[in-house]
Amino acid sequence: MNDSTRPRVGVIGLGAMGMGVAKTLLRAGFDVHACDVRADAVQQVVAAGGHAAATPNALGANVDVVIILVVNAEQTEAVLFGERGAARSMAPGSVVIASATVSPEFAKALGKRLDAAGLMMIDGPVSGGAAKAAAGEMTIMAAGCPAAFEKCEAVLKAIAGKVYRLGDEPGPGSVVLK
Repeated sequence: MNDSTRPRVGVIGLGAMGMGVAKTLLRAGFDVHACDVRADAVQQVVAAGGHAAATPNALGANVDVVIILVVNAEQTEAVLFGERGAARSMAPGSVVIASATVSPEFAKALGKRLDAAGLMMIDGPVSGGAAKAAAGEMTIMAAGCPAAFEKCEAVLKAIAGKVYRLGDEPGPGSVVLK
């Protein structure tokens, strides 16, 4: 896949895992946009060649894939559907890779809400810690429609050493890592 066909990627949540993912994607040649409540974390991504987004909504308008690496369901809800959430500005057909630790029920409901908004979702909890995230060697327990996986193939290859595909509907990934 050449650079002109690579999806533009947004990373929301630049903690240990999110920072590693953002920098790994930059090293792999992706156009990366970053958003976090900590301005200094966003500036680290900018210094590495990425773009800053002041809000999830601003990020969503500029990317094809959003990877959410926040802590829990409440934060996932806020960055997607809150007042300045990404879902309202993302183009139809874009993909959300939801990687926070959430219940399978939340993941299933989130998938339905995103589908109703014209967006695709990969339920993709991650494991491996900060070192694996920084090296592009995380393990992802993923479930989502084939079209979402097709659109995200290069992204997943860049950030993960192993991707276990667990089905075509969100939920199973969150069961495995619950």
